[in-house]
Amino acid sequence: MSESVELRCLRCGAPDAGNVARCVCGASLRVDVVLRDAVADERARFALARAISQLGPPAPSFSEARSLLARAGAPLAHGVFRAFAEKLLAVLRAQGARAELRPFVEVAVISEEPPRGGRRALLLGVLLLAAVGVGVWVARSPRFARTRSDVLALASGEAAGGEKAAGPVALSTAEISRRAGPSTLTLRCGSKTGSGFFVEPELVLTNEHVVCPPGKMMTAVLADGRELLGETVASDVDLDLATVRVVGAKAAPLPLGDVTRLEPGDPLVFIGSPQGLDFTVHEGKVGYVGRHYLGTGYVQFNASVNPGNSGGPLLNGQGEVVGVVSMKIENSDGLGLALPIAYASKLVPVPTPPGSTERWTQLLERVARDEAREVQRFQMDTEQQVLLSVQRVDGLGLVVLVLERFDSPPTSLKRRMELEAEGKTCTLDLEFEDWRPLSQSLAAQEDSRRLRWFLSKGLTRGIHVGGARLPVETCALPATGTASLKAGQGSGENLERIEVSLKDVRDARETWNRNPTGIQRWERERFKQRLVGTQSREEEERWRTSFGKARARVARFEEERTRLRQDEASGKPVARRQQEVEAELKLASQQLSELERYATEKNVPAEWQR
Repeated sequence: MSESVELRCLRCGAPDAGNVARCVCGASLRVDVVLRDAVADERARFALARAISQLGPPAPSFSEARSLLARAGAPLAHGVFRAFAEKLLAVLRAQGARAELRPFVEVAVISEEPPRGGRRALLLGVLLLAAVGVGVWVARSPRFARTRSDVLALASGEAAGGEKAAGPVALSTAEISRRAGPSTLTLRCGSKTGSGFFVEPELVLTNEHVVCPPGKMMTAVLADGRELLGETVASDVDLDLATVRVVGAKAAPLPLGDVTRLEPGDPLVFIGSPQGLDFTVHEGKVGYVGRHYLGTGYVQFNASVNPGNSGGPLLNGQGEVVGVVSMKIENSDGLGLALPIAYASKLVPVPTPPGSTERWTQLLERVARDEAREVQRFQMDTEQQVLLSVQRVDGLGLVVLVLERFDSPPTSLKRRMELEAEGKTCTLDLEFEDWRPLSQSLAAQEDSRRLRWFLSKGLTRGIHVGGARLPVETCALPATGTASLKAGQGSGENLERIEVSLKDVRDARETWNRNPTGIQRWERERFKQRLVGTQSREEEERWRTSFGKARARVARFEEERTRLRQDEASGKPVARRQQEVEAELKLASQQLSELERYATEKNVPAEWQR
């Protein structure tokens, strides 16, 4: 029989309902879980961190938990409900660790968290190109689990902005749907389907990624069954917003609300066309306001978001639009992000109630701090090799993907890793011969906005994604469970680790036993390709250098010619030098033309000539 514990307010002792933010006495019912004593033993700390991370958000990630458990007085959870705190305490007690509950001090929260078939060589290249397309960063690295954007964790603190003043009574979902439904619509552009809502009788606000390019008409399906034509009027690619003109719609515009008044737990409604099911009404709740993603602060809400919902209105309890449903959080169940309606002021008029401007400014400042912190952490984390994931490749076995920073393009690099399970360790010597620039990997994804953000912050400079086969054929490890793959050797606190299925390890050994000659032949071919690639990079560098010097010489004499003409106009004696510069410029231009002609004869790629 499970033990029943009655939870009470830490201030007045009143019963704690477990799912509300405040007690009847006005005190916060959220608590902090603080570790009493450090967990000294590393193995115990490793096991306990794994158990804590399995609780899911708002528990710390595996890497964070390991770090926190090493410090007495460390906050393992901040501002969580008592029900979750008790779960965390139970996990700690089961492992012999002690922690205590402390009242949550409410401040503005600054978050601390972010093909079958074909040739094996092509598959490995595809893996490298796809490595950065998962999640906000790369998804699976433990180090990135603490670095990546907070969109991957459920917030437990309250949004900045102070207490929310008492407002009108919330409407029922049915009433909100009755009022707002006629002002929503479905947009179709070829195979793309999205949602939208009217902000003027014939003007729709929606996501940029669901509309047709300007000049190309799309179909607008209204709630009353009419099908009209829509045309994109304006768009903002970075915010993923667009306005569409639907002539003849004559719809009632939806009222726009104050997103800065939202608090975690507030009820929400959104209307859209998930999976093509037009005008579906959904319910949800606010999870966090100002969740940072690519430099923008979103409303995180708890509800199921599917393709077709994009562009639909996110409505507060009074039926006012507070956001534009924009995306779901990958690798999570029931978490979505909506762009706050205040951002739409770049495209349409948005009302600013008293005090909203100041609260919005504070929110943007907090998002900017989160962004700066995330950029800094990414730069720090990539100073060392980062483990991304281990992937299965048919006919080859297991391939590990890593991230590293280099001052010059990398060639072949040897790295040593360890695979550990149930006290048994297998040392692996790997040779990373396949590398792709991070910018190239990101460019292979559909989300070009992510690439633009990375480039704008200089985060791709020198960063490469590498892959190598894991030679597990000599490893004698258990047949079931999971193993820990470490970058490096020993038991240091800072060694990067990821979990690997022992079933996958067993299957990789069997793949080797079936065809060792074929795998070795593949590795020799990769070696030859690396030599060719190295020669190609050296040749590319020579052509780029030659063109750079030739163009710089032409530019230098052009600048001097311009300066001499100015001197001549002011009466200075420069005639002789002008003749010399003209001759030098003519020669430099001829040399550049000759270089371009020679490059054309040799079929030199255009990008090498830049």
